[in-house]
Amino acid sequence: MDKKVILEQNKQKSKNTLDEREKNIYHNSFGVGAVVVGVLCLLFSVFCAINHRHFYEFVAIITAYLAAAFFYQFRKIRKIGYLIASLVVGAGSLACIIMFITGA
Repeated sequence: MDKKVILEQNKQKSKNTLDEREKNIYHNSFGVGAVVVGVLCLLFSVFCAINHRHFYEFVAIITAYLAAAFFYQFRKIRKIGYLIASLVVGAGSLACIIMFITGA
């Protein structure tokens, strides 16, 4: 194959895919988004607690996120600690969801 043809194909392919730097930024953005969601849930929970209201839904959101993140880490890394963390935090999330639905 001609060198120019290979370079042109590579340029075309590069336009449609993320380079390593873009992939890193893309993946890190989810971590930043998770921190923002966590802070907002914490603020809303504190507000509800101060006003003597239930705040199970906010705890359910955070714990469900953590359970999913731990489970994903377990699937990719295969360390049993991540699975245990996922199950424990997932059970807490399920408990909060049930309390939210039943109004306990």
